[in-house]
This record gives sequence, C-alpha cells and structure tokens, in this order.
Amino acid sequence: MKSTIPTCQVCGKALRGRQSKFCSDDCKNDFHQAYPLQRLRGLRRKLELVEALGGKCSRCGYNKNLAALSFHHVSGKSHAMDMRNLSNRKLEAVLKEFERCELLCLNCHAELHSPHLNMATLDLNAYEASLEYEKSLRRKKTPPVKDTPMA
Repeated sequence: MKSTIPTCQVCGKALRGRQSKFCSDDCKNDFHQAYPLQRLRGLRRKLELVEALGGKCSRCGYNKNLAALSFHHVSGKSHAMDMRNLSNRKLEAVLKEFERCELLCLNCHAELHSPHLNMATLDLNAYEASLEYEKSLRRKKTPPVKDTPMA
C-alpha cells in the first residue's frame, strides 16, 4: 500500500502540519499573484457575471465577444469599485457591486456616456463652446497666485 503525502501545488515539496495547498507564503503568493492566473480568474468571474445578466447587451442584444461586453453602473458615479478589477477583489465585494450594474456592449455603453457625440446631431462648434465654458469655470475656481517679495 502506497501512502500519498500531500505536496505543494507550486513547487511539489511535501506539506507539513496544517499546510493544505502550499508549503510557504512565497509559493502561495506565486500561485495567487501570478499575472496569467489573475487574468484567468478575472475572465472566469466576468463570464459568470455576464451569464448571470443574461449573456447579452441589455439594450441591443449583442452577445458575440466577451471583451465587447461591459458593466454599466446604473446608480451613477457612486460605485465603490471598478468592475474591471474582478480578479483581485473578494467575491463578496464584487457581487455587491454587481447588483448595481447592467450589461452593455461597448457601443451601447459609449452611446450612453457620450450622447453629445451622436453623429446625427453632432455640432462641433457647440461642443467647442461648451469646452471653453467649462475651462472658464475651472479658471474661476483656481485661486490666484500671490506674488510674495523675496527676502
């Protein structure tokens, strides 16, 4: 009868005591913080969340490419975290933020956030005037720099 000694998932060394997957913090960090594994973890989470929202854009029905689907916070700018960081957050935090999102394709998301750039109604002169107005407002908020005599 051959006894099987549990080994580290990273380096293969025998585990001791209460160790169940990794022989050291270094191996644990190598496993969890390796960039390819972070990407895979994020991709798996995104796929699960996309499927939970129906697997397609809630506005136009697009469903061909996972990279072309994004999460839109329906509650505005009050979100606690960016849904692009799926792989490095605790699942509970991701799910809490997920409840505030709808699934949109990148085109619908861009149209939602930039209605002023609609090709049918685009007026670059009006847009330029609004940019100048915003710039003037920012200048008014900035306190003037006082000249102080040099000692």
